[in-house]
Amino acid sequence: MSRERIHRMLIVTEMLVLALPTSAICVFFSLALMLTVSFPWGFAELAFMHWVLLCQLGIFGLWRLAIAYLWHRQAGLSATLWWWRAACMGAILLGVSLLLLGLIVAGWEVPESVIILAMGSLASPLLVPFVHLTYLRRTSS
Repeated sequence: MSRERIHRMLIVTEMLVLALPTSAICVFFSLALMLTVSFPWGFAELAFMHWVLLCQLGIFGLWRLAIAYLWHRQAGLSATLWWWRAACMGAILLGVSLLLLGLIVAGWEVPESVIILAMGSLASPLLVPFVHLTYLRRTSS
């Protein structure tokens, strides 16, 4: 088996086993969060809505990159600069959520809004295919 074929099988496995259930859970919880935001919208509600939409854009960007790699191989990863930015933004927001979760676990007294943002750490399995696709992009150029 060629190295390219192994990477393609790994990406398919990562996306089906890790990313698909995680994406479904994140979409469900983000829709639930969006439905609980009531009128009138204040700064906190607008911040939550933007956070959720940016995180969803990051998840969609990761899926777009994986599909581009599977269809076009290395050329697909190089041609999707905007989607790389979206996926990187999602990874950064996930890192912020993991940092906030670490502060909560360490015993730091935080407001409810920080706890809600720390719930984004549920998407941490998405880092595995993101790191793999990043590795593939770096080795191709």
